[in-house]
Amino acid sequence: MKYKKKNIDPKVKQRSGQTGVEANKSKRTKRFEIRFTPEEWAALQERAIEAGASSTAIHARALLLPSNHQANNETKVEHKLRIQLLASLGKIGSNINQIARALNRMKVWNSTTQGMFEELTKIQDGVSTITTIFKERK
Repeated sequence: MKYKKKNIDPKVKQRSGQTGVEANKSKRTKRFEIRFTPEEWAALQERAIEAGASSTAIHARALLLPSNHQANNETKVEHKLRIQLLASLGKIGSNINQIARALNRMKVWNSTTQGMFEELTKIQDGVSTITTIFKERK
């Protein structure tokens, strides 16, 4: 039995494998080294924390590169908030779906239940749209 090899781009990461929150998909193969005194290093780390960066490297990259070269400038707090929001939207969508199914199974189907079903469908569409928008921000 022969196995097909996947066409893997050597410039693209296969998995993240790095700390912090970053949407960078390209492997970083070039290295730039700078040495700091303990005081300078502490000051840089403090600035990164104040800026809300998830790592000192991301903060330094944000300072050195123009904004159009930065793959992601989402802070750790924003990332956690986005993940919590997506989880909440998923739960809301699940509840709406359960209510819609219950309405569908009802023996009595009149203008009231029809209106409720239509409104639930609109809400579910809105939740799906919001979820899609936030997932694209990764």
